[in-house]
Amino acid sequence: MKWLVLAALAACGGAQHPPAPDVRAEVRAAETAERARQHDVARKNYEQAIADARDPASLGFARNRFGETLATWGEYDEAQRQLEGAVAATPDEPSAWYDLGIVREHGGDSRGALEALARAKALVPTDWRPRVALAALHWKLAAACLRATPAAESCTADVEAARSEYNGLLALDLPQRLREKVQWALAQLASPNAGVRPAL
Repeated sequence: MKWLVLAALAACGGAQHPPAPDVRAEVRAAETAERARQHDVARKNYEQAIADARDPASLGFARNRFGETLATWGEYDEAQRQLEGAVAATPDEPSAWYDLGIVREHGGDSRGALEALARAKALVPTDWRPRVALAALHWKLAAACLRATPAAESCTADVEAARSEYNGLLALDLPQRLREKVQWALAQLASPNAGVRPAL
């Protein structure tokens, strides 16, 4: 699900306590180096930010930002390790949970991805991005199930979960284009071949 990785890795809100100034400065330096495509310099700055972190908010912030960047570099195993460290340090940080869900899905851990995305959704119920990712992932799982065992009742749970997430999205303030895609997805899920063609 490469499209999920490319879709807004930093999806949700921020930490309750700000990270320490020296950690923020190292992360800013890393992001500046990253924009200049100086990946080795960026990596050293992120690693220094993590080493300098003396409190959970700073550690979670540094690991989350490094994990996001590692995912864009295609280093998914290390990205997952950093993001798991971020949620351990700051379990109430929705963006870290969202990013972890995206990275876990990329690594093939769909159930782990669902857990992380559900946590992001629970922390910020008005943010549509975790819900879109949850709906798409449930739809993908339903499609795989139906291809493997057509008309299997065991596939129903993921179809219903996708419908539930898409219906929940309609209650949120969505961009019009996204609202239209959600309505299209619900129409597809209502068809006799529900779950066969995940697209949103």
